[in-house]
Amino acid sequence: MEENTVIRLSKSLQNTDALAQEISQWQASLRQMVEQDYLQKIRAAAQEEKAITVEHPSREVTLLRALSAFADEGGKQKLDQACRSLLFLQTMAKIQQGVRICESDLLEARSSGGSIPAFSPARAAGIFMSLSLLSEFLSDQKA
Repeated sequence: MEENTVIRLSKSLQNTDALAQEISQWQASLRQMVEQDYLQKIRAAAQEEKAITVEHPSREVTLLRALSAFADEGGKQKLDQACRSLLFLQTMAKIQQGVRICESDLLEARSSGGSIPAFSPARAAGIFMSLSLLSEFLSDQKA
C-alpha cells in the first residue's frame, strides 16, 4: 500500500534533527558572509585610520614619548598608556572629521532640494569604525 502524502510530510516534519542542522549551517554561512562582507572591511578601515594617526602623531604624543626615555619603569608604563589613549582619541576625532566631510559633501550634492535621509551611511561607517577601535582599545587595557 502506498504511503499517503500527509503521512510522508508529517514524518518529515517530525525529524527536527535535519532542521536543526540546516539552521546551524545557515547561521554559519550568514556569520561568514557578514564577517567577509562587512566586519573585515570595517576593521581594515579602522586600522587604516589608526595607522595614519600612529604614523603622524601629534606633538603631545611625541613629547610624551620623549619624556618616556627619562622615566622609571612605572612612569614609562603610564606615559605609554597616555600615548595610547591620546592616539585613540585622535583617531576617533579623525574618523568623526571624515564623517563630517562626507556628510557635507552629501549636503552639497542634495542642495538641489533633497533632504538628508535619517540613515547616514557616513555616520554608520564612523560608528562601526569607532566601535571596532573601542573594542581593540578596551581589550588592550585589560592586557
